[in-house]
Amino acid sequence: MIIRNLVRPKNETTSLTLPELVEQLNPVTIAGQTVTAETSKNVSTAYRCINIISDDIAKMPFQIFTSRNRNIDRVKPSAMFQNIAWLMEVSPNRWMNPFVFKKTLAQWLITWGDAYAWMPVPPSGMRREIFILKASMTTPVFESATGDIWYRTTFANGRTEYLPSVEVFHAMINSTDGISGRSVISYARESLGRQLGARDTQARFYSQGLNPSGLMWVNGSVEKDAREKIRNAYEDAMSGSGNAYRLAILDNKVTKFEPITMKPVDAQFLESIQENDVEIADFFGMPLHKLNRGKQAYNSNEQANLEYLNTTLDPYLVQFEQEGNLKWLTQEEQAYMYCKFNRDALLRTDAKTRSEVIEKRIQSGVLTPNEGRQIEDMSSFEGGDAHYFPANMGQIQSDGSLKGVNGANQGNQNQQK
Repeated sequence: MIIRNLVRPKNETTSLTLPELVEQLNPVTIAGQTVTAETSKNVSTAYRCINIISDDIAKMPFQIFTSRNRNIDRVKPSAMFQNIAWLMEVSPNRWMNPFVFKKTLAQWLITWGDAYAWMPVPPSGMRREIFILKASMTTPVFESATGDIWYRTTFANGRTEYLPSVEVFHAMINSTDGISGRSVISYARESLGRQLGARDTQARFYSQGLNPSGLMWVNGSVEKDAREKIRNAYEDAMSGSGNAYRLAILDNKVTKFEPITMKPVDAQFLESIQENDVEIADFFGMPLHKLNRGKQAYNSNEQANLEYLNTTLDPYLVQFEQEGNLKWLTQEEQAYMYCKFNRDALLRTDAKTRSEVIEKRIQSGVLTPNEGRQIEDMSSFEGGDAHYFPANMGQIQSDGSLKGVNGANQGNQNQQK
């Protein structure tokens, strides 16, 4: 990667306010757990939500289309010209394939609230590439003299550079100023903290092999070192699952031992952390059936998937599309080109339903037979590029008349009129 020397903006100011800075520097929750982008992934629900959303975004093809004179055509990837279609469908940069590129961007967006991708003007003789900038090392700044936005980023070699906004793709969520975003984790921090605390307590509970803790009274005054030796001796004999239900033998120095056992209702509390999982799933907008929870039927899951696409994924997808139009297309190209995710890749159905849908679209004139075969990865055939009218399956001609037995009569009647 070649990094250019860019002029540092004068009188720079960041968009982060004092409360946000304090929140980033002190991510400790009321439960006493430190919740960050990485520690939150120790909660299985959060880990699954982050991966499901980013995987679903990554597996949808990001395609480029042209719209001229009512004709919409998909731009084919070109390795020779290294157009945006080639970068987004074949090779964004020399290290990543499109799936990894989109998934990484989506994960930064979910866990940090911001996602950055840099497409510099390539030096002569070098390929065109798009590089992902770490959101943890990148900050939007203002140049107060001109009102422009720059992006201050620190690269892996420790060098800090200022990149112009025209070269930086920037997606954000939960923004309060339109300049920087806030992650889902920052809002779900207390819920994640409770879950981390509950799982930590549960782990400690089972690490003792369900053995009770207790209070021990000894005869006379005992120094600190002696107390530690007595405690360690008891823990060595009784702690751990290997010592479960063993017999404790106490000498005459111990005058009283009172076990502190966990009540059944407390044990049930540790096992009822699923309710907190539901709350975390709500923060991410994740349907429970995608987390292997819930009792929806298959037909209701289909509706849930559609709702999941419309309410959870589309805000991410639309933003990627709009930002791609602004940053990856020139002003001239923006007049007739646009970026779009192929959402059909997410709404895959069973073979029978998919076949029925394709058949109806062909019979209604929406698709040609060859276009329907392409959906099924089948070769086209000669004469399969015609559209058909659903009433009599007549072929629609360029002048709007219908070709066929009934279609010919209809066309002749229209001509007579």
